[in-house]
Amino acid sequence: MKIIIILLSIFFIFFGCENNNKISLALDWYPNSNHAGIYSALEEGYFDEENLNIEIYTPSNPTAIISSVASGRDEFGLSYAPDILQAQSVGLEIVSVLSIAQHPLNSIMTLRERKINSPKDLEGLKIGYPGIPSNKAMLETVLNSEGLTIDDVEILDVGFELVRALISGSVDAIIGAYWTHESIVMELQGFEIDVMRLEEWGVPDYYELVLIVNKDFLVNNDSEVEKMISAFSKGYLHAIDHPEDSINSIIKIAGKEIVEEDVEQKGIKLLIPIWSDSIKFGYQDLNKWEETYNWMKENHFLENDFNFKDFIYTKYSNQ
Repeated sequence: MKIIIILLSIFFIFFGCENNNKISLALDWYPNSNHAGIYSALEEGYFDEENLNIEIYTPSNPTAIISSVASGRDEFGLSYAPDILQAQSVGLEIVSVLSIAQHPLNSIMTLRERKINSPKDLEGLKIGYPGIPSNKAMLETVLNSEGLTIDDVEILDVGFELVRALISGSVDAIIGAYWTHESIVMELQGFEIDVMRLEEWGVPDYYELVLIVNKDFLVNNDSEVEKMISAFSKGYLHAIDHPEDSINSIIKIAGKEIVEEDVEQKGIKLLIPIWSDSIKFGYQDLNKWEETYNWMKENHFLENDFNFKDFIYTKYSNQ
């Protein structure tokens, strides 16, 4: 009898722990309209339907997401195609499993009163960025398109404080700011903003937001990755069909003190066409990945050559 009780105890402990195992998702930024599909999935119970116990948080350092996923601290994270390729080139074992934003949202922003109309006008100025490595690579490409180099500007790491740095005058321009978010924030505060879209100045049409996974976790938990992609996709499709409700979900879960409703309601209207511009939501086009890889290789933004296709997992995103 004692043996049976012991065996039953082990059974319940083991399977109870297994069901309570949390899957961690590191956001690329504080909660905003670009995450509407994730919060819709939480609110509508799509993660629960897949029996996923998910923990979502924003790291204090926006540059830490990839290394956190690569180390296994987080199973999943959100990042950007150029940063993912840079990390893979130095041996960090992360894999892209789903595309979210189909086109660049990153941009260079300036206050209109400064009359900075092209990259040429940035010469000698201070440019704030969030410390994310690929932003410097993109800035270099933009400057090169007008005959300048990265040495012709001063770059300052301002972390998450892009808006504050620009409107305070600490910097003359910012890169790393989304034309679907930060420009709206500043305009609602009464500032007139000029935006330079990066893809109009030599940067390729890359995937802005991508779901990445730890490679070992993928190898050992393929079915969990399938569930995650299913819940993600359902959440974003719900957000596309019910944008106002999805923003309300962010506010309800993340809190009013973090989410600016008027900003995010405007932002999601700009994002829906960006999420939807694909064969199906989440589809990963290897040609687009190759274009981004080649641009980075040609401009010496990669530490080492590698086969990028080994790190793009399309089994569930493209089915």
